[in-house]
Amino acid sequence: MNDSNEQLSEDQNNPENERIGFGRRLGAYMLDTLVIMILGSIVGVLFGDSLVSLFFGDQIAEMEQVSEQLSGQLGDKFSVMIEKTMEISAGISVTGLILFFMEGAFGQSFGKMLLKIINTNVDGTPASAGKLWLRSFLKYGSSILSLIGGVTALAFIGTIASIMGFIIFIGFFFVFADKKQTLHDIIAKTVVSRK
Repeated sequence: MNDSNEQLSEDQNNPENERIGFGRRLGAYMLDTLVIMILGSIVGVLFGDSLVSLFFGDQIAEMEQVSEQLSGQLGDKFSVMIEKTMEISAGISVTGLILFFMEGAFGQSFGKMLLKIINTNVDGTPASAGKLWLRSFLKYGSSILSLIGGVTALAFIGTIASIMGFIIFIGFFFVFADKKQTLHDIIAKTVVSRK
């Protein structure tokens, strides 16, 4: 056990393998969120009609009934507002897949690139494609399953996505431990290191 602590200490003292903890990761996440919200809003405005019918096809009829009832009370602006909100939401959901592909292919998202951090092996060496894709799927899998559940209208897929998302959310707090690894890092045998 002492040898593993010494190895961890040596790895962390190596400037090429400085493991990144909560603060910098949160900064990268916030930058990613900002970029995806901006890009997703643009996609939602441009292609929202198609995306809404793709993801919310079954719910549109229900929404139209509720919207008709409420528009009588609140006016037609309410239904337009709901429609635009759904379009932008669908655009953001689809655009969020960019992060999955970036981290799987390059080991970095927009935020990680800007903050000069990258997903690596535990020893700081470049991670293999398999590890990067596994890590990316574990991190973004609940979002992917939610999109699949929306397209297929299969509620159980949404339930699985929710459970997976909750587990990964709890796993984010593992970053406060000495090894600075989240649950998806532990499973994929990766860390986030300074580039």
